[in-house]
Amino acid sequence: MAYIQRRKRHKGWTYTVHVKRKGFKTMVRTFDIRSQAQKWARGVERKLDIGDYSDYTEASKLTLRDLLNRYKTENKHKRKKDWKGEEYKINYILKDTIADTNCLRLSTKHLIEFRERRLMTVSGSTFNKDLSFISTIIQTAINDWGIYFPSNPCRAIKREKENDPRDRVLEPSEQKELLEACALVNNPYLKPMVQFSIETAVRRSELLGIRYKNINFTNRTLLLTNTKNGKDRTIPLSEKAFLILQSQPRQFDGKVFPMTNNQVKHFWDEALQKTNIKGFRWHDLRRHACTLMFEKGLSVPEVQLCSGHLDPKILLKTYTKLDPKKLVAKLG
Repeated sequence: MAYIQRRKRHKGWTYTVHVKRKGFKTMVRTFDIRSQAQKWARGVERKLDIGDYSDYTEASKLTLRDLLNRYKTENKHKRKKDWKGEEYKINYILKDTIADTNCLRLSTKHLIEFRERRLMTVSGSTFNKDLSFISTIIQTAINDWGIYFPSNPCRAIKREKENDPRDRVLEPSEQKELLEACALVNNPYLKPMVQFSIETAVRRSELLGIRYKNINFTNRTLLLTNTKNGKDRTIPLSEKAFLILQSQPRQFDGKVFPMTNNQVKHFWDEALQKTNIKGFRWHDLRRHACTLMFEKGLSVPEVQLCSGHLDPKILLKTYTKLDPKKLVAKLG
């Protein structure tokens, strides 16, 4: 049932509509013209009759900034492994003008303008991640907070073309040069860490999370618990990788490699400066390691077990670069 309440204001009359229906939240909206109030009331009651009504009142009072701040305040991002990455996204989106866009008015136009600004400083793949994150914020508002949106505009935006994946691996001479440079820096752990990464294809975060208690000295395996996808995995260790772990001095905290990310970055950069190697990053060690495993004859599932890739397409497309010259002998 709907009824209209007329009120006297300084500049005339206002008409406040109250629509009540059992099982639904009372909907209230104010108009300056009675005919507009009557039209809105009829429309609401018609939707209630067919059970198709969403109240956009709350969305009309909020901006994207409000949603981002609530998402951060409720620590929803900290439920994810890469929560620091999401916090970084929140902070730079809050600095953009799109953050002040009303949720009900947020459209593909605003997202396209945001895209043009972002592409001035980042790649297409980075913008795609931004778009996915904004979409996550909107879906959280819809699903968790009960804030109605006419639609999620992020789903109507065409994604940017992804850059070609990196394909940098070490040449044999470069690997020798890199390891020699790592031995020259003032840190005894850098060289064995690089060697172990080449042998196992572990991520840097997994490398820094290795504990002695997770090494099975009988079966020559290692349990990795600090993985990117949040799932523990046990990897086999080559004889060289096993010897590297055995040779490290024991630490009170149980860590095999007692270093932080910042320390690794510092000494890694220092080592690279002592070489003629160009365009090589720490994460490229993972691609280099996967490539070497395939060259040794390991199958895709076997390399997946070591690397932890859930999708074999990513493993083959992004983390493998076989040398055609080395396949000549196999082809005969």
